[in-house]
Amino acid sequence: MNILNSKLFLLIDSFSDHDIKEFKKLITSNFFSNGRKYKGLINLILKIKKKKMKEYTSDQFYSDLFPDKKFSVQTLDNRMSELFKLAEEYLIIKTLRENKAERNKILLLAFYNQKSSRFFEKQYSRTKKLITSEPESDNKYFSLSFIDRLNISYSNEKVISENTYTNYYEHSQYITALFLKNLFDFGFEFIQQEQTNRTFDFNIVNEFLKSLEISPSIINKLQSSDRSIFKIVIMEFYFYKMFKTPEEIDNYFEGRKLFVELSDSLDENYKISLYKKLTNYCILRQNQGIKKFQKELFDLYNEQLKLGHFPENKKAFPSTTFRNYVLIGIIVKRIKWTEDFIKKYSEYLPEDNRDDEIKLSYSKLFFSSKHYKKSLECLTSFKGQNYMHYCDASILKLCTYYETEKFEEAFSEMDKLKHYLRNHSEVPEIHREYFLNFLKIYLLLIKIKTGVNNKDLTELENQINKKKLRSREHWLREKISELKNSE
Repeated sequence: MNILNSKLFLLIDSFSDHDIKEFKKLITSNFFSNGRKYKGLINLILKIKKKKMKEYTSDQFYSDLFPDKKFSVQTLDNRMSELFKLAEEYLIIKTLRENKAERNKILLLAFYNQKSSRFFEKQYSRTKKLITSEPESDNKYFSLSFIDRLNISYSNEKVISENTYTNYYEHSQYITALFLKNLFDFGFEFIQQEQTNRTFDFNIVNEFLKSLEISPSIINKLQSSDRSIFKIVIMEFYFYKMFKTPEEIDNYFEGRKLFVELSDSLDENYKISLYKKLTNYCILRQNQGIKKFQKELFDLYNEQLKLGHFPENKKAFPSTTFRNYVLIGIIVKRIKWTEDFIKKYSEYLPEDNRDDEIKLSYSKLFFSSKHYKKSLECLTSFKGQNYMHYCDASILKLCTYYETEKFEEAFSEMDKLKHYLRNHSEVPEIHREYFLNFLKIYLLLIKIKTGVNNKDLTELENQINKKKLRSREHWLREKISELKNSE
């Protein structure tokens, strides 16, 4: 057996140099080690780790650890298991040191179990103040629920005071609010799942939401409350309704308004998840042709960049997300912003397709500014290693050839794209349909432009309306409009 794959080795491998230093202190403490010596074991593990060995058997390990003893699987398993548990203990202690709220909660529970009334009351006040000051998140209210439950239970063991009733009331308010907040959040998630044809025979969340009636007066009371958790409930309600009935755009703007109001008080990870909901809705409505959401989407992207948010809160940009930022910057005609974005954030693109993504982005930017020669130059030595890059670049070339009246080059590029689509089965069927539909309309457009075909332009517009188009649909309609105006 390769002992390097054991859980102890894998866990120790995740430790930083600082972790190792602190862990060594823990295992030399009799309180944790119960007098057993682990120094030799941890030093051997670190020695092997330093050598970056790929194969190392249990027999070899035991022989190096206990040179004068006969191999014993049981002894080795016992020592490894004991050290693994100590490593877990270290991580618990480390986490508690780094999280004051959790440390205070556990200390409060200890005082409760010890029936130390004097210490419990002081610790409760201290812990409540600390948790209340934290950013808005589910964890904040789960923590408040935990300590208030302890306090109510503690109070019930003595003579019940008026303060106990007040505590119970306060406790009930944010627990109910937290339930509603998560109910709407779950409802939102299941709407997304239904769009991918994922359903369940019985879904208690959807059943509750179907029968739930929230009157305007309750909405107003929650929205005007000075409790952040109540405002969060209504914000999540609007976000749920935003996707349940996407045509009712007031839900977006009401939810957005509350988001702006609460933004500074929200936990960063929670804030990122809310931005994702808002941007997804704007993308949906923009794709449906609602132009006012182009500016909304740009503002959301711009806000996230200013806040230092990257997708998933990591310093990396997936190509698709990067492309969306570039596209929206061009759509709202923020050319300088888009150029600055490409320069600043392109280094965070995946290395394997970074060069192609940069070239394609600049090509789109130059095309939007009618610098067609520069747009084509950007695609020189373009590799097109995946179907999206290849097809996007090909369609961009076709648009540029039309604008510069290079019709021979256009026919040649159309043949290349058709050939590519025929021979690359990895292209999803829906995207293949978009690209082929573009080619059909584009070919008719060139023929009308060059006088080869006298097809009625209104009929061509009708064909666009009948076909599924994503690729440069706006550009095609614009070119048809130009031809109609020139008649």
